[in-house]
Amino acid sequence: MGRNLNYIEILKAVSIVIFLALPPWFAMRKYLKNYISRALLIITFIAYIAATIFTQNVIPFIAVILTFYFAVKMKDNDEMLYYLRPLESKKEEIILYSFAFKFFTMIINIFFVMLLYKFGIKAKEQDIYNIFLKSGWGQTILLVIMTVVTAPIVEEFVFRHILYRGFKKKIGNVFSAILSSLLFTLLHFNIAGSISYFAVGIFNCYLYEKYGYRAAVINHFVFNFISVLMIILMKAFKLPNVV
Repeated sequence: MGRNLNYIEILKAVSIVIFLALPPWFAMRKYLKNYISRALLIITFIAYIAATIFTQNVIPFIAVILTFYFAVKMKDNDEMLYYLRPLESKKEEIILYSFAFKFFTMIINIFFVMLLYKFGIKAKEQDIYNIFLKSGWGQTILLVIMTVVTAPIVEEFVFRHILYRGFKKKIGNVFSAILSSLLFTLLHFNIAGSISYFAVGIFNCYLYEKYGYRAAVINHFVFNFISVLMIILMKAFKLPNVV
């Protein structure tokens, strides 16, 4: 059991590097190479990967922000700028959609977990839930920031802005949405929430295509915020796990 657990942890670490670290790095590297030497770029890359393993999405978050800063400043990619366009009057509408979507997926996921139990499959909650419940309040605040702020920005950049946008040029919108959403689901390593994660992926591809990157981030933010809020209430009032 211990050996299998180690393999799973190694697989998680490798997945974080491949999906959360490398895409933001290569996007940022395009601009960094204009400012620093090749040797310093290599050293920066090594430090970047090491820091990502220990901080998960915090360092890639910085890379994404820098990438967008350089892209907007230099105006060198019309397609990227198009998907980064402001939401203007659509922001409130997207927020309402996001809340409705969250509660709809919660209901569907409850039935899915019940179905898993019926077939003898024990559905375990995602590790982050237990980490939240067992952590002190200082660490909880950091976890909230990572889950609600940095995760949506990084993951939407990787799975929608990089993967979905890249795949659709070769296999079309529908198959690209399915493939990128499957990868997004697999990255979370959780059977119980797989329906929700896949639904988030599909819906965010739609939002990304219709409204742009910011809309997908808002939906992801709302989705994670509601989950985190429920966990904090469970933690504060010692309620049973209902997430």
